[in-house]
Amino acid sequence: MAFFGLAICAIAQSNPPVQQPRVIDAREATRLLINQSKPDYPAVAHDNYIQGQVQVELTVGADGHVRKAHVLHGHPLLAASALKSVHSWVYRPFVTPSGPTPFSTLVKVVFDLNKREHTEFPATPERDLEQQIKLPEVAEQPADPQGSSSVRLRVLVAEDGRVIDSTLLSGPVALLAAAQNNLAQWKFQPARWGNMAIPWYLEVTVPAENGVQSEALVEPKRH
Repeated sequence: MAFFGLAICAIAQSNPPVQQPRVIDAREATRLLINQSKPDYPAVAHDNYIQGQVQVELTVGADGHVRKAHVLHGHPLLAASALKSVHSWVYRPFVTPSGPTPFSTLVKVVFDLNKREHTEFPATPERDLEQQIKLPEVAEQPADPQGSSSVRLRVLVAEDGRVIDSTLLSGPVALLAAAQNNLAQWKFQPARWGNMAIPWYLEVTVPAENGVQSEALVEPKRH
Protein backbone atom coordinates (compact mmCIF):
# COMPACT_ATOMS: atom_id res chain seq x y z
CA MET A 1 0.00 0.00 0.00
CA ALA A 2 2.88 2.36 0.79
CA PHE A 3 4.35 1.85 -2.69
CA PHE A 4 0.97 2.65 -4.27
CA GLY A 5 0.78 5.91 -2.33
CA LEU A 6 4.27 6.90 -3.45
CA ALA A 7 3.36 6.22 -7.07
CA ILE A 8 0.35 8.52 -6.88
CA CYS A 9 2.50 11.23 -5.34
CA ALA A 10 5.09 10.92 -8.11
CA ILE A 11 2.43 11.18 -10.82
CA ALA A 12 0.90 14.23 -9.20
CA GLN A 13 4.28 15.94 -9.01
CA SER A 14 5.11 15.21 -12.64
CA ASN A 15 1.78 16.67 -13.88
CA PRO A 16 1.43 20.12 -12.29
CA PRO A 17 -1.96 21.81 -12.71
CA VAL A 18 -2.33 23.91 -15.84
CA GLN A 19 -2.40 27.64 -15.15
CA GLN A 20 -5.81 29.07 -15.92
CA PRO A 21 -5.68 32.49 -17.64
CA ARG A 22 -6.71 35.51 -15.63
CA VAL A 23 -9.41 37.66 -17.22
CA ILE A 24 -8.31 41.29 -17.55
CA ASP A 25 -10.08 44.22 -19.17
CA ALA A 26 -9.13 45.74 -22.50
CA ARG A 27 -7.58 48.86 -20.93
CA GLU A 28 -5.20 46.87 -18.74
CA ALA A 29 -4.29 44.59 -21.65
CA THR A 30 -3.56 47.59 -23.88
CA ARG A 31 -0.99 48.85 -21.37
CA LEU A 32 0.85 45.54 -21.75
CA LEU A 33 0.82 45.56 -25.55
CA ILE A 34 4.28 46.10 -27.07
CA ASN A 35 3.87 44.86 -30.66
CA GLN A 36 0.59 45.37 -32.53
CA SER A 37 0.70 44.69 -36.25
CA LYS A 38 -1.96 46.40 -38.33
CA PRO A 39 -4.27 43.99 -40.22
CA ASP A 40 -4.42 44.09 -43.99
CA TYR A 41 -7.66 45.48 -45.36
CA PRO A 42 -9.04 42.65 -47.55
CA ALA A 43 -9.33 43.81 -51.16
CA VAL A 44 -12.77 42.24 -51.63
CA ALA A 45 -14.05 44.00 -48.51
CA HIS A 46 -12.52 47.30 -49.59
CA ASP A 47 -13.96 47.10 -53.09
CA ASN A 48 -17.42 46.22 -51.76
CA TYR A 49 -17.58 48.93 -49.08
CA ILE A 50 -17.39 46.48 -46.16
CA GLN A 51 -16.19 48.05 -42.93
CA GLY A 52 -16.74 47.72 -39.19
CA GLN A 53 -15.32 46.14 -36.05
CA VAL A 54 -14.20 42.61 -35.29
CA GLN A 55 -14.38 41.62 -31.62
CA VAL A 56 -11.82 38.98 -30.71
CA GLU A 57 -11.22 37.06 -27.49
CA LEU A 58 -7.50 36.56 -26.93
CA THR A 59 -5.69 34.11 -24.68
CA VAL A 60 -2.12 35.22 -24.02
CA GLY A 61 0.56 32.97 -22.54
CA ALA A 62 2.75 33.80 -19.55
CA ASP A 63 5.47 34.81 -22.04
CA GLY A 64 3.24 37.48 -23.62
CA HIS A 65 2.60 35.68 -26.92
CA VAL A 66 -0.93 35.09 -28.18
CA ARG A 67 -1.88 31.42 -27.79
CA LYS A 68 -5.49 31.51 -28.97
CA ALA A 69 -7.78 33.96 -30.77
CA HIS A 70 -11.51 33.53 -31.23
CA VAL A 71 -13.90 35.81 -33.12
CA LEU A 72 -16.96 36.84 -31.14
CA HIS A 73 -18.40 39.15 -33.79
CA GLY A 74 -17.42 40.48 -37.19
CA HIS A 75 -17.88 40.19 -40.95
CA PRO A 76 -16.10 37.04 -42.23
CA LEU A 77 -13.76 38.91 -44.59
CA LEU A 78 -12.65 41.24 -41.81
CA ALA A 79 -12.62 38.49 -39.18
CA ALA A 80 -10.14 36.36 -41.13
CA SER A 81 -7.77 39.32 -41.52
CA ALA A 82 -8.13 40.26 -37.85
CA LEU A 83 -7.30 36.73 -36.70
CA LYS A 84 -4.15 36.66 -38.81
CA SER A 85 -3.04 39.98 -37.37
CA VAL A 86 -3.70 39.39 -33.65
CA HIS A 87 -1.82 36.10 -33.62
CA SER A 88 1.38 38.11 -34.13
CA TRP A 89 0.69 40.60 -31.31
CA VAL A 90 3.10 40.54 -28.38
CA TYR A 91 2.42 41.66 -24.79
CA ARG A 92 4.60 42.21 -21.76
CA PRO A 93 4.03 39.32 -19.34
CA PHE A 94 1.11 39.82 -16.96
CA VAL A 95 2.78 39.51 -13.56
CA THR A 96 0.97 38.50 -10.36
CA PRO A 97 2.46 37.85 -6.90
CA SER A 98 3.01 34.24 -8.02
CA GLY A 99 4.85 35.34 -11.18
CA PRO A 100 3.99 35.71 -14.89
CA THR A 101 0.47 34.42 -15.56
CA PRO A 102 -1.54 33.73 -18.75
CA PHE A 103 -4.44 36.07 -19.30
CA SER A 104 -7.47 36.48 -21.54
CA THR A 105 -9.00 39.71 -22.78
CA LEU A 106 -11.22 41.20 -25.47
CA VAL A 107 -9.90 43.35 -28.30
CA LYS A 108 -11.62 45.24 -31.10
CA VAL A 109 -9.99 45.42 -34.52
CA VAL A 110 -11.42 48.30 -36.53
CA PHE A 111 -11.65 48.45 -40.32
CA ASP A 112 -12.61 51.92 -41.59
CA LEU A 113 -12.76 52.93 -45.23
CA ASN A 114 -10.99 56.10 -46.29
CA LYS A 115 -13.76 58.63 -46.78
CA ARG A 116 -11.63 60.48 -49.33
CA GLU A 117 -11.48 57.39 -51.53
CA HIS A 118 -15.17 56.55 -51.10
CA THR A 119 -17.39 59.60 -51.42
CA GLU A 120 -20.58 57.59 -51.95
CA PHE A 121 -21.55 54.45 -50.06
CA PRO A 122 -24.28 51.95 -51.01
CA ALA A 123 -27.16 51.62 -48.56
CA THR A 124 -26.70 47.87 -47.93
CA PRO A 125 -23.13 46.86 -48.87
CA GLU A 126 -23.06 43.64 -46.84
CA ARG A 127 -26.31 42.35 -48.31
CA ASP A 128 -25.22 43.36 -51.81
CA LEU A 129 -22.01 41.35 -51.41
CA GLU A 130 -23.78 38.31 -49.94
CA GLN A 131 -25.90 38.01 -53.06
CA GLN A 132 -22.71 37.55 -55.11
CA ILE A 133 -21.12 34.88 -52.88
CA LYS A 134 -21.03 31.16 -53.57
CA LEU A 135 -21.06 29.78 -50.03
CA PRO A 136 -18.43 27.36 -48.70
CA GLU A 137 -19.24 23.65 -48.81
CA VAL A 138 -18.19 20.50 -46.99
CA ALA A 139 -16.04 18.57 -49.46
CA GLU A 140 -15.18 15.51 -47.38
CA GLN A 141 -16.16 14.16 -43.97
CA PRO A 142 -15.93 10.76 -42.28
CA ALA A 143 -19.14 8.77 -41.79
CA ASP A 144 -20.56 8.16 -38.36
CA PRO A 145 -22.56 5.40 -36.65
CA GLN A 146 -26.10 6.35 -35.67
CA GLY A 147 -26.73 7.68 -32.21
CA SER A 148 -23.58 9.72 -31.71
CA SER A 149 -23.87 13.06 -29.94
CA SER A 150 -23.39 16.23 -31.97
CA VAL A 151 -23.19 20.00 -31.64
CA ARG A 152 -23.98 22.85 -33.98
CA LEU A 153 -21.02 25.07 -34.91
CA ARG A 154 -20.48 28.18 -36.96
CA VAL A 155 -17.11 27.79 -38.66
CA LEU A 156 -15.01 30.38 -40.44
CA VAL A 157 -13.61 28.71 -43.55
CA ALA A 158 -10.50 30.46 -44.91
CA GLU A 159 -9.76 30.99 -48.59
CA ASP A 160 -7.62 27.83 -48.61
CA GLY A 161 -10.44 25.69 -47.17
CA ARG A 162 -9.07 25.51 -43.61
CA VAL A 163 -11.31 26.12 -40.60
CA ILE A 164 -9.65 28.98 -38.76
CA ASP A 165 -12.30 29.59 -36.09
CA SER A 166 -15.45 27.97 -34.71
CA THR A 167 -18.30 29.05 -32.46
CA LEU A 168 -20.70 26.83 -30.53
CA LEU A 169 -24.28 27.61 -31.59
CA SER A 170 -26.11 24.79 -29.83
CA GLY A 171 -25.26 21.71 -27.79
CA PRO A 172 -23.40 21.07 -24.52
CA VAL A 173 -20.23 23.10 -23.99
CA ALA A 174 -18.59 19.96 -22.60
CA LEU A 175 -18.72 18.41 -26.09
CA LEU A 176 -17.11 21.35 -27.88
CA ALA A 177 -13.50 20.17 -27.68
CA ALA A 178 -14.37 16.72 -29.08
CA ALA A 179 -16.38 18.30 -31.90
CA GLN A 180 -13.52 20.63 -32.80
CA ASN A 181 -11.12 17.68 -32.80
CA ASN A 182 -13.40 15.77 -35.19
CA LEU A 183 -13.86 18.85 -37.36
CA ALA A 184 -10.10 18.89 -38.02
CA GLN A 185 -10.58 15.82 -40.22
CA TRP A 186 -13.10 17.51 -42.50
CA LYS A 187 -12.25 19.18 -45.80
CA PHE A 188 -14.02 22.24 -47.19
CA GLN A 189 -14.43 24.06 -50.46
CA PRO A 190 -14.01 27.77 -49.69
CA ALA A 191 -16.55 30.44 -50.55
CA ARG A 192 -16.07 32.26 -53.84
CA TRP A 193 -16.64 35.76 -55.13
CA GLY A 194 -16.52 35.23 -58.84
CA ASN A 195 -13.35 33.19 -59.40
CA MET A 196 -11.75 34.36 -56.15
CA ALA A 197 -11.72 32.17 -53.03
CA ILE A 198 -12.60 34.16 -49.89
CA PRO A 199 -13.17 33.52 -46.15
CA TRP A 200 -16.81 32.99 -45.12
CA TYR A 201 -18.99 31.51 -42.40
CA LEU A 202 -20.77 28.17 -42.60
CA GLU A 203 -22.98 26.38 -40.06
CA VAL A 204 -22.44 22.63 -39.64
CA THR A 205 -23.54 19.87 -37.29
CA VAL A 206 -20.47 18.04 -36.02
CA PRO A 207 -20.18 14.78 -34.04
CA ALA A 208 -18.92 15.22 -30.52
CA GLU A 209 -17.90 11.68 -29.55
CA ASN A 210 -14.16 11.22 -29.00
CA GLY A 211 -12.82 9.12 -31.86
CA VAL A 212 -16.24 8.90 -33.54
CA GLN A 213 -17.17 10.79 -36.70
CA SER A 214 -20.57 11.69 -38.06
CA GLU A 215 -22.13 12.61 -41.37
CA ALA A 216 -23.10 16.22 -40.76
CA LEU A 217 -26.32 17.95 -41.60
CA VAL A 218 -25.11 21.05 -43.39
CA GLU A 219 -27.33 24.07 -43.64
CA PRO A 220 -25.38 27.04 -45.03
CA LYS A 221 -26.37 30.35 -43.56
CA ARG A 222 -25.44 33.65 -45.05
CA HIS A 223 -23.70 36.13 -42.79
